Parts: sequence; structure tokens; C-alpha cells
Amino acid sequence: MKRTGNKGFSLVETVVAMAIFVVIMLITGAAFKTALSNVSLVNKSEESNIEGVVGLEMFRHDIAQAGFGLPDSLNSTVPITYVEAKYSPALAYNDAPGNVINPTNVPRAVVGGNDLNNISDSNSVSGVTYSVLSGTDYLALKGTSLGITSAAQNWTYMQYPNTIMQWGGAGNLSTNDQVIVINRTFPTTPGPSNQLIYTTGNSYWVNYISNGSAANWNNFTPNQAGQLYYIYGVQSNASGNPQSLGMPFNRADYFVAKPSDNSLPSSCARNTGILYKAIVNHKDGTLTYLPIMDCVADMQVVLGWNLGDSSGNPLPISSNFSTGSGLIDTWTNADGSTPSSNLSTPSGGWANYLQGIVADPAQIRTKLKLVKVYILAQVGHMDPNYTSPSSIQMADPNAAELSLVRQSNNPSGYYNLASNMLNYRWKVYRLVVKPNNLVSNQ
Repeated sequence: MKRTGNKGFSLVETVVAMAIFVVIMLITGAAFKTALSNVSLVNKSEESNIEGVVGLEMFRHDIAQAGFGLPDSLNSTVPITYVEAKYSPALAYNDAPGNVINPTNVPRAVVGGNDLNNISDSNSVSGVTYSVLSGTDYLALKGTSLGITSAAQNWTYMQYPNTIMQWGGAGNLSTNDQVIVINRTFPTTPGPSNQLIYTTGNSYWVNYISNGSAANWNNFTPNQAGQLYYIYGVQSNASGNPQSLGMPFNRADYFVAKPSDNSLPSSCARNTGILYKAIVNHKDGTLTYLPIMDCVADMQVVLGWNLGDSSGNPLPISSNFSTGSGLIDTWTNADGSTPSSNLSTPSGGWANYLQGIVADPAQIRTKLKLVKVYILAQVGHMDPNYTSPSSIQMADPNAAELSLVRQSNNPSGYYNLASNMLNYRWKVYRLVVKPNNLVSNQ
């Protein structure tokens, strides 16, 4: 019988088949590489977004807590003595005695700095030098709950005679925590007044004890039936040997700076820094830096105020601490030096008027309605196949806000990326927060 079908593939057929196979593998490999690259970019983007959500939630919380437990009335016959930040840039936002901007010594709940120069702090707790990014804004927040110790998160009240409220479960102050004592009174305007209880300029705080009957509490207890004193924790007991308070509140400053060590990731664009929460230390006025977000290029702050009455006229500054119409009628930049307002021009002009507003703790307490923060941050690593828009808007798209941020830019309201920043993706994070502890929002 004749056999057939024994013929194999020719050399040409084999080469063609192998060529087709190689082409298919190359195409598949390129697609797989692209997919891996995209997955990497997505992962890095999500890492940045998660970091932003966590860090900015702390920022949002602190703005909302500004003014909590903050004394707004002092004994004029016994001047108080306290200190705040000792070094620049934080020094510029002090309210301690000797400050010419705020001669009352009553702390302001919110203090801002606009378009800072490249100022460095070489006196931090860690010894690292931190240089503020030029053109960025600064926000100093004050209130007892802004500290990082457990005592700062707790408060209670004392009834006559010497009975301190104990909360069920957690949340009570611990023995020897440093606390301040407030007598809340209710004058006709502008609402409750928190008068700090003290007898001398240096004795404005006391070591906490749960029964309130110790000798050191003699000057901090209610003296008539029906009277309540409020107790706010400021600093926790330090291993049984508490240090003296430097100030009757805690203070947290937020700003963007570049550290002198290697803590800024190498993947960050060259013109970026770290958004910090910097705690002013009671012991010596230095700052403890807590990183909030990496690879930040800019932070801009806009403040919303209610400065006018229902007729659209600015309220007089002198001894007028009413809350006005209750509506935001004026926006300013971070330090209140530049306005965008629906009101008529105040007597003497806007510059003098706003200078009086931002320097007065009572005006801030009764007129500030809203704090907006815009943060420009890098998303993911450098991507040579991507080109960012060269200008990024740093405020809401309205003439009022755009005219108040990045005023030296053309156009104002935009951050102009340097050429070495164009191969990065960028995102503007936006915080819009009411400081809940101000009279203006109650």
C-alpha cells in the first residue's frame, strides 16, 4: 500500500510561523508593560489621595476646633504673663504680652499670613531647619483642643461648692494634668464671654485633681450657689512631674516648608515641600513638626467675614462686637490685608478698617464665618509621557477669590508650574470649614 501524509513543514513555513509568534508576543508584552505602568500610576495616585484624605481631615478638624476653650476675657487689674512661639516664622503670629499687633494679650482664634517669603526655622525640636516655600500662606490656630496630648481632648465643669463632673467611662482628665479654669458669663452682646480665672499674672493654670478641694484649687473654685466654672485640659501630666504651661491654650500652625534633612521623598518635584502641622511647645516656644502631606507646591487661604449690617454698611469697629447680618459679605486673603466685598467702603478706607478687624480677638470671634484652604499637591510620580497644564487655578472660579490669592501672578489666582514640574500630575485639595467655636457661627 502506498503511504501518504508524511511530509513535514518546510523551513519557510517554520520561519513565517515563528515570526508571527514573535510579533504577537511583542504586542502582548508591550500591552502588559503599559498595563503594569498604568497600575503603578493608579496605585501611586491612590496612595497620594489616601495620604491627603487622612492628613487634611486633621487640618479640617483643627480649623473647626479653633477657639475651643480659648479665654476671651482677662482681668484688667492683674495683667497676665504668657509666651508663645519664640522663633520665626511662628513668632509673627503671637498674641502674648508685648505683641504690638494685639495689645490686649487676649489670644486670637485664627491668625493668617499671606504670600510668605522664604523664611527658615532653624530652632525646631528635632534640630532640622525648615524653610517655608516662597509665596505660600500660613495659618495659626489657637484653642485648648489643638494640642497632641490626651488632656487637650478633655474638659469638664465644676459646680459650687467644689464638685467636679466626672464623665462615665473614658474622657476624664487625669490627676496633675495642667488645666485652665473659665468662668462663662452672658453679657447682652456678643454672646458668652469666657473669662480666665487667675490671681496673678503667672498663676493662670492649675494641676487637675478630681475632687477640686486641694489647697492649690482655692482660687479656682466657684464662690456662690448656682455658679459653674469650666475646666479645659491643656497639657497632660508628664510622668508625675508636669512642666509649667507657657500659654493658657494650645496652638497649631499649618504651612508648607522644605526640611533640610531627607524626609521629603525623592519622588517629589523639585519646587515642593511638606505640609506641616507645627505644635508650639509650652516648655520653650519651639515647634514640633508633624508632617501632614508630602509633595505640596502651594497652600492658599481665603477668609469669609460678616462685617456689615443688613443694609450693606460696614459695622463700626469701636466697641461693636455684634454678629451683623449673619451672612458672608466680605472675603479677604489670609492676613486680611486685601478685601473683596459687597459692602460700601468704610470710613477711612478698607486698609485701616481690616487692620482693626484682624488685630482684635473679639472682632475675629464675632465676624469670621468661614475658612477656605486650597492645597496644590503632586499625585503620583513623574510621568515623562504626561504634560500638565502650565497654570493651575488655586481658588474657586469667581472674581472675589481669584483676586485674593497669588496676587502677584498673571493672572492672579493661579499657580504657574516651573518647567521641571510639568511631567507630574497635580491636584488641588479644597477645605471649606466653619470654626464652630466662634460666636459668629453659634
